[in-house]
Parts: sequence; C-alpha cells; structure tokens
Amino acid sequence: MHLPGRPVERATGILRRTLSFWTSRPLLLAIVAGAVATGVAIGGMRALTWMETPAFCGQCHTMQPQVEAHLDSPHETVECAECHVGSGLKGLIESKWAGMHQMIKLITGSYPRPIPPGAHGMPPPDDTCLRCHDPARQQDDLLITRSVFQEDENNTEQRVALVVRLSGDERQETRGIHWHVLSKVEFIAGDEAGRKIDWIGVENSDGTSEEFISQNLVEISEQAGLRAAELRASGDVRRMSCYDCHNRVGHEFLTPGRALDNAIAEDELSRELPFVKERGLEVISAKYSSLKDAHRAIRELQKEYHRDYPNLFLEMPEAVTTSPQTLAELYHRTADPEMQAFSESYPSYLGHTDSAGCFRCHDGGHFKIQDGRLSDEPIPSGCSLCHTFPSVGPRAPNAMLGPAPATHANRLWVFEHKTVVDSGDPSQTSCSSCHSQTYCTNCHSTGATAVQHDNMLFDHGAVIKETGEQACSYCHQKPFCERCHEKDKP
Repeated sequence: MHLPGRPVERATGILRRTLSFWTSRPLLLAIVAGAVATGVAIGGMRALTWMETPAFCGQCHTMQPQVEAHLDSPHETVECAECHVGSGLKGLIESKWAGMHQMIKLITGSYPRPIPPGAHGMPPPDDTCLRCHDPARQQDDLLITRSVFQEDENNTEQRVALVVRLSGDERQETRGIHWHVLSKVEFIAGDEAGRKIDWIGVENSDGTSEEFISQNLVEISEQAGLRAAELRASGDVRRMSCYDCHNRVGHEFLTPGRALDNAIAEDELSRELPFVKERGLEVISAKYSSLKDAHRAIRELQKEYHRDYPNLFLEMPEAVTTSPQTLAELYHRTADPEMQAFSESYPSYLGHTDSAGCFRCHDGGHFKIQDGRLSDEPIPSGCSLCHTFPSVGPRAPNAMLGPAPATHANRLWVFEHKTVVDSGDPSQTSCSSCHSQTYCTNCHSTGATAVQHDNMLFDHGAVIKETGEQACSYCHQKPFCERCHEKDKP
C-alpha cells in the first residue's frame, strides 16, 4: 500500500541528494556552469552573426530585390551589418529596434511597396565607407570604358570612354569630384531621398562661404537671401557625404538598357541575334503585374524569332534557346512587380546618364546668392568639371589626358572651333594630335552641328522637330529641359 505523500518525499530526497553532490564539488560545478554559459554565448554570437548576413535579411520576401541587387554589386562579399549597422552598442540597439518595427510591418502587411531607399538613414561614412576607402588618397584620374549597343538589326557596338577627375588639377582648373566630400558642402533637399536639391552651402578653404538656391524657389531676385534663410530654418541641413553620389553602390538596380548592354558585352546574350537589343529592351522594360506575365512576354519574344528568323534555330540554336532564360534573369535584376520595385524606384546618383544624379545641383538652375539677391552665376556645370568629354567609336576610342589648349577655355569653343581650324594658322590645325576622327564624329553624326542656337529660347520646338531630339540630348540632359517644362509633366 502506497501512502499519498510517498512520491513527494521520494522526489524531495532525490533533489536533496543532487544538491549535496554538486555543492560538495564546487570546482566541478563551476566547470559545468562555465561550459553551459560558453555554449549559450557561442550560440548567441553565431545567431547574432547570422542575423547580419544577406541570408538572414533575405528571409523576408520584401527584401528580395535588395538581396538580388547586392549579389550583383561590387560589395557582394560585404555583410549587411558592415554598412547598415552603426558602431558600438548604440548602433546595435538602434538596428535591432528598427528591425522590430520592420517585423511588425511585415506581419501586418503594412510595409511600403517598394521599400524606400535607405541611403539617407545610414550610419556616418566614418563608420562604414571610410573604413576601407579614403578619397583623399585617390589622386589618380580614373579611365572608364564600356560598350553601348545600338537598337539596330546588327546590335552595333559603340565603345564609350572618358576620364573621371577624382582629385583637383590646377591645369584643368577643376577641384575634382572628391572635393565635394573633402570640403564642407551642405545642402537642403526637397524630399527625404535627396532627389531634388533646394539649397547648397559651401565653406571655402580661405574661410569664405557661398550659397546657392534653386531658381524655381525664388520669385523676386531681392528675396533670395530671405528664402534661403527660411529653408535653413525649416529644412534639414545635411553635410554632403559619400552616400549622396554612391547611394546605390551596394544595391544598384540597373536600368534595362544598361543591363542589356552588359549582358551582350559579356556574351550572356548573343549579339548575333537580330534586333536583340531593341526587342529585349522592349520586353524587360515593360511594366508587368507579376513575374508570370513577364515570363509570358519573354516566351512570346522567342516565338517571334521563330516566326521572323526561322533559320536562326538551325544556324545558332544555343543562342536562341538560352536567350529567354537570360532575359528572364535580366528582368529579375531590374524589376520586382510584387514589390513594385523598378530601376526608377532606386535611381543611382553616380553620374547623370541614368538619373538626374550630378544635375540635381549642376543643372544650370541653382544660382549664387550675393548680398541677399539672386545673381546670374550658376553652379558650374561644364562637362570638363568632373570628366573629359565622352569619346565614342566602334573601337576602343581615345580619351584626352593632360591640359587642354588655351583655345578650349572659350565657352563657345564647341561652336566656334570650325572657324579657328579653317583660319589657316598652322598652330591651330593640330587637332589630330589629340583627337581621332571618331572623336569628331561623336558630335557631327548627331545633327547637333545643324542646330541654330541664336533663337533657341523661342523656337527650339521647331528646331527639335527639324533636327530630332538626338541633337539636343547629346549635350543637354533631361533635368536641363525640366527647369522650364516641369509643369508640362503629367
């Protein structure tokens, strides 16, 4: 017969003997406790380390576009936390707190589509970029070459080359691109992502300062100083940093055209396929409601090749059969319909060919404020300020190095050089010592030489109709036109 209290007494006895065993052996107890604590610490550190990797960040489907872009970026081997988490305990706590808010939005489905760009909320560059990169030590100019393919039947290749001036050069009368971050340059943006710049302040090395304001914000010249003071009082004054140009260096969303050029240049997509640049661009740049629709359009393109070029499947079957898969991969690199993420959702400000970029300030529409008035002096925007004039040709083109002749300092040189060359002066006819014939055809083949600039302000619509938009777009970027035509946009 078992008494009711017997099991409790038995358990109590076992517990008493266990405690007696461990308390009589303090060294063994310390070793076991240390082992358990070490295991927990190691496990926690491994978990924390894993939480800083793309593998963890990519667990949320909302971040898939960013992960895909990261895997195709120069920082592919850099872990997420190395750029997105500030230094020390404070940075860690802030990142985890932000992560909790993101998790709540994910669970409730209240996350934005697309995910907003995050460059403006990054830790200071001293904690991220400058740990590996030092712009002050990058003194040499940078030669950039790439291939651009025309939208014709042969996908004609054009080689583009230019020299980017990273540091200052007195001979070229340029401060260099990295002057922007090596000096104190501040700005006020009209939006959080910095797509529209309203005000710029510069502190010179001699102690003087300058400020520039967008002409669109000033109705009366005499009120420019007051308007700038209002912006400084109510706006978020930011110090220009690496992020303001290299904002997509870790997650660049290539434009469809750039993605296709790269794929053709690297033989991922055969340039022997007729009109592959034109037709591929038409397919992957379209807006689809789902990936399924995008893949359907790509399959339709393959059927079109079956119909229009039946011999291709006999002459180059591999190129034809693999092209749909390549186009599908390119689409994945440039768009995500579910998250409404496209290349224009994440513009890169490095340069000014795929977005406003440099022209957010250097658009000819930001003028210096002098004595409280708006002057007629804009922020410099000449091509040679940051790089040489692009050289384009069917082969590797020449790129100009060293200082330009004195004649080139004339702001109207691009229009007047013909008269100088035809003057008969031997000292002025040595263009070929620097320029090849393909360099000259860069401009002359666009129709730009036929444009009459005397009355362009009043009749440029008729000129564009006569010469075509290519003649204008060779020198003028979209932001230049939008200074006046912004109200015409839908």
